[in-house]
Amino acid sequence: MCAKRSPNLPSLDARFQRDDLLRAVTNGVTDGVLFLSEKGAIVDINTAAEEIFGYARADLRGKDVAVLIPTDVGQWRALFEPGPRLLQRSDFLRGQEFTGRRSNGAPFTLLLNVALAHDGDQPIIVAVVRDMTEWKRAEAKIEELTLHDPLTGLANRNLFQLRLQDAFHQAERRGHSAALLLVDLDGFKGVNDNFGHAVGDELLREIAERLTGVIRKIDTVARLGGDEFAIILGDLDGHEVVDGLATRVMAILTEPMTVQGCLVQVGACIGIGFYPDDDTHPDELMRKADLALHEAKTSGGSGYRTFGKGTRAPARSAKALETDLRLGLVRDEYFLAYQPIVDAKRRKLVAAEALVRWRHPKRGLMLPDTFIPVAEASEVMVPLGQWILREACRQAKAWQAAGLPPFRIGVNISARQVEDPDFVAGISTVLEETGLEPRWLGLEITEGVAMGDAEQAIKKFNQISDLGVQISIDDFGTGYSSLAYLKRFAVQRLKIDRSFVRDIVDNSEDAAITETVIKMGHSLNLKVVAEGVETEDQVDFLRTRKCDELQGFLFSKPLPAEEFAEWAARQPKRRAAG
Repeated sequence: MCAKRSPNLPSLDARFQRDDLLRAVTNGVTDGVLFLSEKGAIVDINTAAEEIFGYARADLRGKDVAVLIPTDVGQWRALFEPGPRLLQRSDFLRGQEFTGRRSNGAPFTLLLNVALAHDGDQPIIVAVVRDMTEWKRAEAKIEELTLHDPLTGLANRNLFQLRLQDAFHQAERRGHSAALLLVDLDGFKGVNDNFGHAVGDELLREIAERLTGVIRKIDTVARLGGDEFAIILGDLDGHEVVDGLATRVMAILTEPMTVQGCLVQVGACIGIGFYPDDDTHPDELMRKADLALHEAKTSGGSGYRTFGKGTRAPARSAKALETDLRLGLVRDEYFLAYQPIVDAKRRKLVAAEALVRWRHPKRGLMLPDTFIPVAEASEVMVPLGQWILREACRQAKAWQAAGLPPFRIGVNISARQVEDPDFVAGISTVLEETGLEPRWLGLEITEGVAMGDAEQAIKKFNQISDLGVQISIDDFGTGYSSLAYLKRFAVQRLKIDRSFVRDIVDNSEDAAITETVIKMGHSLNLKVVAEGVETEDQVDFLRTRKCDELQGFLFSKPLPAEEFAEWAARQPKRRAAG
């Protein structure tokens, strides 16, 4: 006589006892697996689920799944409602985050995937859960590092830009003004040279504390890098308070300080710009405050200057550089250098990043850091970016015609280009004109560019991906990107910023961040590229963590096209790498 089946719970447990293979498979995976009845009762769980939730299997059988995952939210609740079942939809509950609850009552974030199976004529809901606790902790750490300076704890350049934009919005809404103060230390290099970097680092921490002590809670102090600081003052009724603050900042920074038993003294110069009087665009106000800072520096040492008549000549100089940028396109003054990217396992060439250089007729060879910011602040960036894209594609096709095995050519894309309504069409035109197959082109876009207008970027990235062009998120970890958005971008690679790679062998935090980014990228089916690789120890670390591709001076510096071709020809023969 057959055993009577429970009207509520299918006899799946008995089936498990007969099917050792199924039990071995479910208990062998690291994700938790929950087997539920149609009404949400727990039929069985695997070993990983026991570890994740802290319950024994026997203690949960027959209980409602809400004990583990509250079912009073959205689609998860609708799963157990009578009538048409959302579970029949193919896109139902795939990779969605929910809050789970452990046996001790502690909440945690889990990733949930749901599928429908049958035990005879009884439907079985299979819920696969992944504990996201470590992932979330690492993501929070990455966010902390990408928004704050690790030495001083102040806002870094990324958070500074967000706060400056916010200060503008608040000032506009209330009809008030805002101010930006750029602070540059005098004599800091001498402190490092005479007393060592440990004293220099401690001095920067002391200065950060002093600056924080003289501002209001609504204001922001940021460290932009090195010995450069910035102060954002919002919600101002006039300029007088700014003059008073600048005077106090000068006083506290020029006071002698005792740091680790050493008596040190530095000076400071401050450049000031006002919103909306001097400009209403963050980048332009930053530039004008920087011009005021330059005026302060060239006027005899410590002091502060406000953007105005004294700073107009340098402004004209910047305008002249913008004019030269346009003429550079007409005069054919630009050229590209190419830095190889190699496969981490075999060290074979798989890609090259194209980097622009400028042979200025008066200033000589100029690297992108000195002129790209000016281009990005103007309309020159779009035609210059189009030239870079066309030249890189033309060169890649020429190398193929000369007999080099095909490899991906990476081109950096700016925010100005992404905002251009003809951006995607321009890429398609360049590919058609040069004859380069789309799969050999890769676009490298920073997190900041991607997240500037995330929805619009997602739409354009999808269109680019449809062309067959590959996309990389460049300098990953230095800007703020939401993981929820990142999963929606049609990208194929993450490039770990060199600032994390530099100290991965000796710095445990950088090592942890790098390892987490690699795991995060692989979990999203992305390849991961490490930039700034300069030592064999770094290579060993990255290969052990299964990083996919490597780029850095260990392999080669950026080379002009002819030298790059010679370098590539010396490499071991390989098959074409996509």
